[in-house]
Amino acid sequence: MQQRLNNTLGRIMVSGDELSWDFRFLESLKEQTDAGRTLSPRQEEILQQVEGRYSDEALVARGNWENSWNSEKEDKFSIALYYYQKTGYYNNIVNRYLDAESKRIGVPLEKEYNKVVLNKYAAGVIENVLGDCKFPVGSTAAFRANANRLLQGRLCIVLQHGNGEQVRTHAKGAKPVQVLMIGSSDPVWTEERYLKKPKKRK
Repeated sequence: MQQRLNNTLGRIMVSGDELSWDFRFLESLKEQTDAGRTLSPRQEEILQQVEGRYSDEALVARGNWENSWNSEKEDKFSIALYYYQKTGYYNNIVNRYLDAESKRIGVPLEKEYNKVVLNKYAAGVIENVLGDCKFPVGSTAAFRANANRLLQGRLCIVLQHGNGEQVRTHAKGAKPVQVLMIGSSDPVWTEERYLKKPKKRK
């Protein structure tokens, strides 16, 4: 057992994953076995899964995946992580690739990427961040009737478009935008679906 743990820990270190959940889990198993305690069936099952993620075949596939990593994948993955950090889903993946200060760390496994990015909810969220903007920065907009009643009809200036940290939902039109209401000095975040082009003055 000690040899299995040491071998897999070594493979994780060579992969540069010392900060990963897998590494911390195996370290805890090593402490447990060093103290003379045996693994539970569930711990043994998870150990086998970790070993599989760092097998020769898995490391080759991972190398190919990491070589294909680019800014497009990074943007989509980051947006999905920030979204699921808010919802509470996929906590194991979110915590593995967002540190305590919510900074992005590491390239995910292809399986992890596919799980959090390639689903209809993440697709909607990603579209809300990366899709075309209906209201350019500096343009004027008015709040629709479906906005907060205190904002309905008020004019505002679009200051900036949000990123993955501001997006809240996969709902259509929920692109985050920061606006400044006319007559106010405090910017607020809202979504494009609550805005419309103001009526032209006659």
